[in-house]
Amino acid sequence: MDSSSTTRGVPYHLLKGAPLNAAAMFYAKLVSFAAGIVIARVIGASQYGMFNVARSILDSCSIVTPLGLNFALLRHLGSAPEQVSARLRQLTFFRLITFVLALIPPALVATGLGSYVEQSIYRYPDFANVLLVTLIALPFATDIAVLGGAYRGVLNPAPFMLANYVVQPTVRLIIMGLLFVLGFQLWAVVVATSASYIISWTMLALLARKDMPGSSPSDGQDWADIRSVFASSPSLTASVVFTAWIRSADTLFLGHFGTSKDVGQYAAILMVAQLIGVLGEALGQTLGSRIALHFRNNDLAAMENSLADNARRTALLSAPVFAVVLFWGNRMDLVLGSSFVVEFLVVALVAARIFLQTIFGYSGFALSMTGWHVRETVILGFGLLFSLLIFSILVPRYGQLGAALASFTALVAIDLVRFAVVRTIFRIRIVGISVATTTALAVTTSGLSYLLMSPFDDRTLLSTILQVMISFGLYAGLAWPLLFTSQDRAVISSLLAPFLRLRR
Repeated sequence: MDSSSTTRGVPYHLLKGAPLNAAAMFYAKLVSFAAGIVIARVIGASQYGMFNVARSILDSCSIVTPLGLNFALLRHLGSAPEQVSARLRQLTFFRLITFVLALIPPALVATGLGSYVEQSIYRYPDFANVLLVTLIALPFATDIAVLGGAYRGVLNPAPFMLANYVVQPTVRLIIMGLLFVLGFQLWAVVVATSASYIISWTMLALLARKDMPGSSPSDGQDWADIRSVFASSPSLTASVVFTAWIRSADTLFLGHFGTSKDVGQYAAILMVAQLIGVLGEALGQTLGSRIALHFRNNDLAAMENSLADNARRTALLSAPVFAVVLFWGNRMDLVLGSSFVVEFLVVALVAARIFLQTIFGYSGFALSMTGWHVRETVILGFGLLFSLLIFSILVPRYGQLGAALASFTALVAIDLVRFAVVRTIFRIRIVGISVATTTALAVTTSGLSYLLMSPFDDRTLLSTILQVMISFGLYAGLAWPLLFTSQDRAVISSLLAPFLRLRR
């Protein structure tokens, strides 16, 4: 094999962009985590909960308004490298359609829908105005998503990663900090969030004009090709919408049946648990395009290897973080303050749900990127109906615990059904026994650290940090020689390269 196609035994297409992805996503998680701590301490659990309900509505809308193009473009561009220049010419049309669509929700909120929501669904003081300012970001978030799909489709996610994971959280933190100094609290968070989307979009839009101009439009648009994108787009849109609603249903149901403080505490758990998937997400940024290309070439073995290796490596990187959140996540009150005390079981269920979603989430590409997108939509549609049923039963009765249990149950059921469907259609195994072995090792090493240190544990921040470091050390010491292959070590070295250069 040509040396240019491999990096120390690792397929180059797996590593392309992965170090930058890892650095950008780790930076975003770190900045968001730090900002979350500051926000929680400054505005308290109640206002933190109100903001997170508005943010969940923004996230839900921003899943619908790209019309699935953030995923359709992955397949559209990735499955035909020889037509990329011609197909990039269509990008302006796609962006215009989705941007105009994204203007509708904030317009509706401004003309009365926000007041109805405040009076009938989320009865928080001034929620209508908070929601309006938050939704101002929607058109810009939508275009960022569409451009992100295009950049990943051409296997060049770097500009999207920099704008979305570096510029956006940095700008948000800076503006929020300045407004905090000026005496603003909740509004500092709301305004900074919307402003960060606008500024990061400006940067990405300017880069896209240079990076993805497309070929000359002298022969006109290929409308048949455009229609082919929209033919699969509704199904992909529905799949993404169903997934987003299932994931955000816990916050939205809890916001309706519980108090804003309940939502604030729950949002803090989610903030901590999101750290579980950061490195795994970095590995999967170009996976969809690669799956589409493997399927077009009728190479099911390569498709299976790509999916299985991604799941295995994701488990290697994510399992120790999951185990740490599992055992010590309910101590977040040591950092956020006494109003953020939560039950261990709630933290455990949220952490388990996010870990399983990190491992199994990309398996959806086996359907959505191979022409079986309708099957994926049907699975997620029934999953949404199931989730709405159990959320409506459990959340009113059990509050935070009900939200965590319902979310865990719904997503695990969807993952198991999808796994069975992919196995039946393609006869491939996308998650192997190595994932279970890795998870067992991570939980065992963290459990040992927790038990061994419990006689000396005074539940302080210092003792918690010490136990976490011991847990990571035990896992690394055992996993590195037993579970990591030489290719895995090369991937890890590549992912850590940006951080090592910074240290030097």
